[in-house]
Amino acid sequence: MNKFGGSISQGIGRCSKLEVFRAGLNSLSGWLPYDLYSVKTLVEIFLGNNQFTGPINNSIALLSNLSILDLHQNGLIGEVPKDIGLLSNLNQLILHTNSLNGSVPPSLMNCTSLKTLLLRNNHLGGEITSLDFSPLRKLEAIDFGNNSFVGNIPVSLCLCRSLTAVRLAYNQLTGEIPACMAGLKSLSHLSLSDNFLSNVVGALQILIRCDNLSVLFLSRCFNDEPVPNDEHLLNLNGFQNLQILTLGGCKLKGEVPSWIGKLKKLKVLNLSYNQITGTIPKWLGSMPSLFVLNITRNHLTGELPREIGNLKALVSDDTDSNLSNLALPFLFDSLQYNRLFNLPRGIKVGNNSLSGNIPAELGNLRLLRELDLNDNDFIGSIPSELSHLVNLEKLDMSGNHLTGEIPESLKKLHFLSSFTVANNDLEGEIPQGGQFDTFTNTSFEGNPKLCGSVLQKICPPASSGGQDEPEEEESATSLYTIPFGLGYSVGFFVVSISLIFRSSLKWFN
Repeated sequence: MNKFGGSISQGIGRCSKLEVFRAGLNSLSGWLPYDLYSVKTLVEIFLGNNQFTGPINNSIALLSNLSILDLHQNGLIGEVPKDIGLLSNLNQLILHTNSLNGSVPPSLMNCTSLKTLLLRNNHLGGEITSLDFSPLRKLEAIDFGNNSFVGNIPVSLCLCRSLTAVRLAYNQLTGEIPACMAGLKSLSHLSLSDNFLSNVVGALQILIRCDNLSVLFLSRCFNDEPVPNDEHLLNLNGFQNLQILTLGGCKLKGEVPSWIGKLKKLKVLNLSYNQITGTIPKWLGSMPSLFVLNITRNHLTGELPREIGNLKALVSDDTDSNLSNLALPFLFDSLQYNRLFNLPRGIKVGNNSLSGNIPAELGNLRLLRELDLNDNDFIGSIPSELSHLVNLEKLDMSGNHLTGEIPESLKKLHFLSSFTVANNDLEGEIPQGGQFDTFTNTSFEGNPKLCGSVLQKICPPASSGGQDEPEEEESATSLYTIPFGLGYSVGFFVVSISLIFRSSLKWFN
C-alpha cells in the first residue's frame, strides 16, 4: 500500500531466510523476478494489485514451504504452473483477475491443505468435470467464476464437506444441480448465475436442505420454466438463513410464490426479467428484513400495494450485525460488493403494467436510495410525501400517465443525482433550486405542458385569481340607488332636520 513502481530488482534470491514477502497494492510492473523462486524459506508471497505481466514460472513449485500465494489483479498470462501440486503446504491460492489461460492442472488436487482457491476473472476453461476435487477435504472457498469452463457441476465437490462458498458463475456449465449438494451443511454462499442449467424446481428442493445457505445467486441460469411455487416446495423448514435470493433473467412463468414471504432474514430479492404475471402481493410489505426488491421487466398488473411502505428495513435504521463481509464478492448492477450492508437499498418495479396511483405510503421508506417506477400505467399526481425520502439518490417515474405539477417539496432531496419524469402528462413550472438545477431537459421531455428554463420554455404569467365580471348596464333606477349605510345616514339627517324645523315653528308660534 505504497506508491512503489517499476520492476523488482534481481537479488531477492539472496535473502536466504525470507519467509514473508508482501508488496501488494503498489504499481510494480514487469515480470516476477526469477530468483524469487529460489527462496525456499518463503511461506507467503503477496504481490496482488500491481501491474505484473508475463507468466508464472513452473519453478514456483520449488517453494515447498509456501502456504499463501496471492498474485491477484495483475496482468499475468500463460497457464497455471503444471507442477503446482508439489506445493503440499499451500493453504491459499489466489490468482483471480489476471489473463491466465488453459485448463486447471490436475496436479492442483494434490494440494490437500488448500482452503482457499480463487481463480475467477481469467481465461481458463476446459471440462470442469475432469477435475477431481475429492482430495481437497479442507477446501472452504472455491471461485472459478468468469471463465469458460464447460460440463456439469462436478459431483466431486460434494465431498469437500468444509465448503462455505462456491462460485461457478459466468461459465458455460450445463445440466442440473447435483443432488449431493444437499450434504454441504456448511455452505453459506452459492453463485451459479449465467450458466445453462435446468430444473429450477429441483435445484431449490436440493438447496433448501443446505441449512446455512445465506446467499443464493441463480440469475440467468434457467430458461422458460415455471416459477417454483408452494406445491413444489412443501418442505419450508429450509432457507431460514437466506439473505440474498436472485432468480432474475430466467424467463420464469407464473406468479410471485408465497413461500418467499416466510423467509424472515431475506434482505435482497431479485425476480427481474422474467415472465411473472398477477399482482404484487401485499405480504411483501411485511417482510421484516427486505431492503432490496427488484421485480422489473415482468408482466405484473394491478396497483402497487401501499403495504410496501411498511418495509421495516427501509423505515428504520436497525443495522443487522449479519451485514458483515461476505465469503465472496458479488456483482450488483455491474458493481462489485464485498459487504451486503453497502448495497443501495431500493425498490424497482419498472417495465410492468402496474396501474392506479403511486402510494403516498412510499414516503415512509426514509432509508430508500433508489426508486424505479418507470414504464407502467400509474395515474394521478406525484405524491408530495416522496420528499420524505431524504436518502434518495435515484427516482425514475418516466413512461407513465402522471398528471399535475412536480411537487416543489422534492427540492428537499439533496442526494438526488438521477431523476426523470419524462413521457407523462405533467404541467406547470419545473421546480428550481437544489438538485433540480443539475437535471437536464431529458429528465422532463415528453410533457408538453411543463415549462421552465431547463426546457427553454417560458411559463405563462400567473393567473390573477379569476376573470373580471362584465359591468352592468346603467338603468334608470341605478342612478338613484343609494348604499344602505349612506341611505340610513341621509334619512336620519333629513328626519332630524324636519323635527328641529317643526320644533322651531312651534317655538316661534
